[in-house]
Amino acid sequence: MDELNRTDTTAGRVPVMLTAWAHQHAPHLSEVSNSNPKATLGRHNLVVITGDLAAARVVALDFERTSGNDADTTMLVLGHAVSREATLQIDPEGVTSQAARRTLLGGIPGAVVCSLIIGLGVWFVAESAAAALAGAVGGAIFGFYVTAVWSFVIGTGQSEAYQQSFIDPDAADAIVVAITVDDHALIDQARRAVSADDKVRLFELDEQGQLIA
Repeated sequence: MDELNRTDTTAGRVPVMLTAWAHQHAPHLSEVSNSNPKATLGRHNLVVITGDLAAARVVALDFERTSGNDADTTMLVLGHAVSREATLQIDPEGVTSQAARRTLLGGIPGAVVCSLIIGLGVWFVAESAAAALAGAVGGAIFGFYVTAVWSFVIGTGQSEAYQQSFIDPDAADAIVVAITVDDHALIDQARRAVSADDKVRLFELDEQGQLIA
């Protein structure tokens, strides 16, 4: 990943493709995943480099919330191919575990709240313990389903950049997350929005891919 720290002082005057910039600084790595192969550096760019896929997902969401336009954020994963035939590892990309974790954490509070509300409501109306219990069970099921779906779909984000982060972590040597915009104010906001700064490195680039001090 040290190669990604250097910038090329011979870049031309034509705007640089983000993929070309990344490959220029890490030619030994292959492209594993790319949410926007046609992404071009804008007038102002903030690039985050990390080796942690979970941190990259958080940064991608931070950037998308900052600009309000998913197309401004690109996630590019560089690394190498990994064979899983011998290890038979289940869910190496973490898609199932991520979905299960989000669903469970989002569904439990909804189940509890809806169970109490509906159960008590039925009790006050019918004054029957059996009916209240049935209402509470039904409310728990309904509440879990609704809030679990909300937590996974809305809470995590389903943008292309976010989805492209679900790859085998053993294949990822360097993850590049970039926000490319024409308004420098958005770059300042994006820098402040990054919530995983202990696991990432930030670089501000100009249109030619040159590092801005």
